Amino acid sequence: MARQSKTTLFIGAGNMAQAILTGYKASGGDMAQVSVLDPFADVELAVGLNLRGLYRRIDEIEPGTLFDVVVLAVKPQIFETFGTDWASALAESGTVISIMAGISSARIAAGAGKPCSVVRCMPNMAAAVGRSVNVAYTADSNRKKTFELLFSGSGAIQWIGDEDHIHLTTAISGSGPAYFFAFVEALAQAGAKAGLPEPLSFDLSIDTMIGAAELLKTKRAPADLRQSVTSKGGTTAAALDAFGLHDNLKAIVEDAVAAAVARSRDLSH
Repeated sequence: MARQSKTTLFIGAGNMAQAILTGYKASGGDMAQVSVLDPFADVELAVGLNLRGLYRRIDEIEPGTLFDVVVLAVKPQIFETFGTDWASALAESGTVISIMAGISSARIAAGAGKPCSVVRCMPNMAAAVGRSVNVAYTADSNRKKTFELLFSGSGAIQWIGDEDHIHLTTAISGSGPAYFFAFVEALAQAGAKAGLPEPLSFDLSIDTMIGAAELLKTKRAPADLRQSVTSKGGTTAAALDAFGLHDNLKAIVEDAVAAAVARSRDLSH
């Protein structure tokens, strides 16, 4: 079971933060050491997660209370607007964990205004079912264990050695679930347009994606799996030929990844 003896403050209690906290609790984390700061958080959240404290404003935190770990779980677009008051709750030489896309470790450390170590992580929404891919970077290897104890309950952790690669992983695994959802939606709509009842088309598309994901879990070789289900001259081959016409599918995916990377870099400035 994972344990976390350090006092921890989550700033932001949106869907992602709640998923991470739920995974931490389920893995045996010490929720009595965890607090949340969010103006919109409700008491049910605190009760359901057995939180140590729930605050709606930074000035509600008891004077002199400092946290060993502060998790920045707010949208990157508001990082500049909420100021540096959050740093008043961070212990000297504490750990700052950020799940904000695009915001560099240097900017976070500068905002802290005190000695600290920064861990950047790009999770994804599958944290809600314990299947997130948590891509993480830190220049301080001594803080890896702290991060792992807090995040391992939400899914696998992949450490990278180059912070710039966070932009790239954001475009693949961070935003990635939305790409698959969009494909399933398009497939279902195509089925309905072809004549299937819409509810049936959606059920077929969703369950097919779930089945394909299970196959990928047992054999992590998508090209092999694709070939195994594709008979020469068959229906699957005809559909894949349409995807491959002028490299349509590859070009669309490459454009999508490039757009996500560019937006992540924009947020870093």
